[in-house]
This record gives sequence, structure tokens and C-alpha cells, in this order.
Amino acid sequence: MPDSPSPRPHFRIVGIRTPTGGYDKGVKPTLTPKDKEQAELVTSSPSRSKIWRHRSPPPIKRPPGQYESSEEKTPKRLTVAQLLRTIIEMRKEYKKLSNQVVEYALELKSLRDDYETLRRGLCSKVSDLAKTVGKNGA
Repeated sequence: MPDSPSPRPHFRIVGIRTPTGGYDKGVKPTLTPKDKEQAELVTSSPSRSKIWRHRSPPPIKRPPGQYESSEEKTPKRLTVAQLLRTIIEMRKEYKKLSNQVVEYALELKSLRDDYETLRRGLCSKVSDLAKTVGKNGA
């Protein structure tokens, strides 16, 4: 009985990570049918649980001394009279902006009406032209 030659090993070219952080090509042996069966048995077994991997986020770097003294940045306390003046000014600004919105809405409606008038006039002229050309071309 002659000895059969051993089967040639098969390889795959895959991307690998280099120590410097880049990527390069590498040679990896492919799985034999026996190895594939073992891998299927291991992955199909119910006792194996998933492994969750988590990378912690990078540390937050702030300029030195950013939050050291909070005394310098204390907000001023407003009086009731100042708050009332602010509210009155905001109401006036609101009324002015509301009036502008109404004016712009009316202007938009007017522009839409003009557009529709022009569109209808152009469509009627094109249809009249088509009728004229159709009569002369026949």
C-alpha cells in the first residue's frame, strides 16, 4: 500500500495589525474540515456565554485651573424691577416679530397669486400655440 502524499496546506491572506498601529497583509492557515466541526460544536453549545468587551472612553482633559475658583464667576442677582423691565421689552419684541410674520405671510400669498396667474397665462399660450402648430402642420 503506497503512502499517499499529505495534503497541501491552504492559506488565506488577511489584514493584520502591525505593532506600529498600521495594517499589513498576513498569511493565515485555513481551517480543515475537522477544525470546522470543532468550531461549530463550540459555538453551538448553549453553555458558552457571550463575552462583552468595552473600551473605556479617553480621559477628559481640561485646561489647568479651569474650575478652581468659583467665587469669581458668581452671577449677579437681578431685582424684581429689572426682571419686569426685561419682560416688558421681550413682549414688545414679540409683538414686533409677530407683526413681521403676518406681513411676510401676506407678501408670500401675494407672490403665490402672481405665480399662479403667470403660470395659467403661460399654459394657455402654450396650448394655443400647440393648436396653431397642429393645424398648420397637418
